[in-house]
Amino acid sequence: MLQEGVRMKKLRFEDPESIINTIKNEIAKVKDGRYVHRMDALLLIALGHNAYEVAEMYGHSPRSLHDWIKGVKEHGIEYLKDDPKPGRPRRLDEATANKLKQELILPPSELGYNQARWDGRLLSEHLKKQYGIELKVRRCQELFHELGFSYKRPRKVAHGSSKEAKAVFKKNG
Repeated sequence: MLQEGVRMKKLRFEDPESIINTIKNEIAKVKDGRYVHRMDALLLIALGHNAYEVAEMYGHSPRSLHDWIKGVKEHGIEYLKDDPKPGRPRRLDEATANKLKQELILPPSELGYNQARWDGRLLSEHLKKQYGIELKVRRCQELFHELGFSYKRPRKVAHGSSKEAKAVFKKNG
């Protein structure tokens, strides 16, 4: 506890910009960091600080703080939380993905296709035919990797040549 009449020395950071950036980055990393940040700003206003100064300190517009205060009054403190951002829904559910994975282990010829190896175009066709799911070729190529497969191209071989010519071809090919 401070004694009466004793003044504390004003504390400062040597490089305040660096600390500000570090704290902002940490707030962005934390799951509910933005929520806590908003509550902190409103706490200062509730304690009597000027809303315009608080907005400037926290890097927000006074309008944002006004909206938060109004939202909290109407809906409660939960208003300050971010809405969930689910993204685009998956086209392949877990069961379909597992079934597809089992099909991709097989050569395409066993599933009635006239092709020796799977590629993005064939997978796109297969998904449309078997499951009614339309995915573009590039997305199908990504899907191979997501399901744990890698695309391997057959090696080119020089047919009808000597072993020496094949070795040169392989080295340069």
